[in-house]
Parts: sequence; structure tokens; C-alpha cells
Amino acid sequence: MSDAPLHLTAEELDLWLDSSLPDHRTSHLETCEACRVAAEETRELVSYLARLPKAAPGPLFADRVMSRLERAPVSVHLGAEDLDLWVTGMLPAPREAHLRSCPECQALANAERLLVLQLERLPLFDPAPGFAHRVLDRVDVPVTSVRGAWQLWRSRFERNPVAVGIAASVAVMLGGSMAASAAWAAGNQDLITGLGTWLVAHGEQWFWQGVGSLQAQSWYGPVRGALTPGRAVVALAAVTTFYAAGILTLRRLLALPESQVARAGH
Repeated sequence: MSDAPLHLTAEELDLWLDSSLPDHRTSHLETCEACRVAAEETRELVSYLARLPKAAPGPLFADRVMSRLERAPVSVHLGAEDLDLWVTGMLPAPREAHLRSCPECQALANAERLLVLQLERLPLFDPAPGFAHRVLDRVDVPVTSVRGAWQLWRSRFERNPVAVGIAASVAVMLGGSMAASAAWAAGNQDLITGLGTWLVAHGEQWFWQGVGSLQAQSWYGPVRGALTPGRAVVALAAVTTFYAAGILTLRRLLALPESQVARAGH
């Protein structure tokens, strides 16, 4: 295998014209007759091209080029969009010419037409009343707020006549019982007043008896001595922190993931 350096490439000749050729390749150019000849020819060609007058295309140049491209024969087979345009009678003339000359595209077009005819013969689907409500009743809708839960319960409740009847009966019973209670209370004020006085008197007595029983316990003294105001504040802060952490953890566990709705293709 020869150790002689390779001749300069076209890219290296461009670098030489820009005075950016590396030193070791410049040394090769100075010692290689073939590379010097190629470099001088490249310099003359670039100089000649720089002297040429600049040509500006006319305003209709792009239109003339595009018109020739449109008249060029198209050999690419028809795609799905082309078939849809052909069914509706809007396929461009170049693609129509390709369809007439391509047996493979003709077979696809006939299959497309047959499919469209079969779809047109299918009966129109007209869902019965309440279809949307029945579908929603079977869908597990994630509830993330009290308002959403109320709206979901109300929508399902109002669509069930039996539930409406039961709710109305319960409302009547509750209203009647409240009215009866109010009437009884209005006619028995003395009895209610006496009962309240008796409860207050005995309740105070029971409270102090409970306090006395608590103080009589053997552990009451040490606990009361150890529970200073500062320690009570620290204990209360710790309980509050643990309670808040428990609430956040429970909320995180009960959070439902966002549902992804998949759309069916036609």
C-alpha cells in the first residue's frame, strides 16, 4: 500500500480558494503537479463564473416551471386521499390519467367504490330516548369535588322516577314529623322547661363527680406535673402535624387517575 498522500478533493480545493486549507495539505499541493493543475483550473473557473452577468428570472418563471411539472407523467400509485377525491369526482386530471393506465390503482378504486356503496345501504342508527343517560350511568366518572358529586347524584337521581317518589315520601314524612314536633313543643313549654332545668342541675353534678373521680386516680398527679404549658403546646403542634399529614396521605390515596378517552377511527 502506497504511503503517498492522496490528491486534493473538490472540497479541499474550495478550502484552498478560501485560504483555509490545512498546512499539511498545502504542502502536498506545492509538491504535486496534478493538484497544482487542478487548483489553477478551479481558480480560473471560479474567476470566469464571477464575471458572468447576474440573471434575474421573470415574474412568470415560477408559473412556467410549475406548469411543466404538472404536465409531467405521474407514476406514483393513488393514495387514500386520491381515492376519496375520485369517489367524489374531484380527482385531478393527471391522477385520473394514471388511474386509467394502472391496473393496480383501478382495483383499489373499484374496491373503494364497492365499500362506499355498502356503507350507503346500511340503515341509519337512531338511538332511543335516554340512550345518552344510560351510557353515562355505566361510566365511572371520577369525582374530585363536592360540587361534582352533588351534580352526579342529582343527574342520576332525577332520571329515576322510583327514586323521586321515595325522596318525595321521605320529604313529606320529615316535614310532617317536624311540624308535629313543633306543635307538641308549643303545647308543652312547662314540661320542656322543667326537663331542661333538671338536665342542667344533674349535668353539673355529674361533671364534678367525674372530675373528682379523675383526680383520685394514681396517675393523675404525675401526668399533671409533667404536662407544663410549653409541653402542652408542643404536644398540640405534634398532633396537628400528624393529623394534617394523615389527611394529605388519605387524599393522595383516594385521588383517581385522569382517564384517557380513546377516539375510534372512522
